[in-house]
Amino acid sequence: MGSDKKAGSLLLRGKSIRATDRAIIRWLQIDGRKSYASIASELDLSPSTVQQRANRLINAGLITVKGMVHPADLDESLMAMVAINADGTRVKEVADQIAGLPEVRWVVVCAGLYDILAEVVCKDGQSLLSLLSDKLATIDGVNDTITFIYLEVAKRTHEWLLPE
Repeated sequence: MGSDKKAGSLLLRGKSIRATDRAIIRWLQIDGRKSYASIASELDLSPSTVQQRANRLINAGLITVKGMVHPADLDESLMAMVAINADGTRVKEVADQIAGLPEVRWVVVCAGLYDILAEVVCKDGQSLLSLLSDKLATIDGVNDTITFIYLEVAKRTHEWLLPE
């Protein structure tokens, strides 16, 4: 697997990801703590090559390697999805303001019945009420919201594996 082929490259955020880089990413997705030496052995590369390529991908912001806390596993947290309708000409601006709220961990602009979806993590019901009434409702351009409180997380994956 030591050779890179232009034909085997994939674009990620407009940057070309070659086959060797994709293989390194796949190993890090499986185990972000796997040593570069172990990955190098699996891919028949030198450890320094794997380290240089991984560092380049990290420094370019194409991948991130970190430990994750799952808020749904914490005793004192309440998670919810909030669907938001916004003024049509201000959707992006509203989404950016929502993204700036500390309780919000994920925001997407979407098509469908609602313009924006926001996943939120709050300490309890009172904190969620405060977020909805004191923060979200006061953002200029928010027309209405509907909130779906998570009772149980049935499936949780954070990774999306790059295609072969």
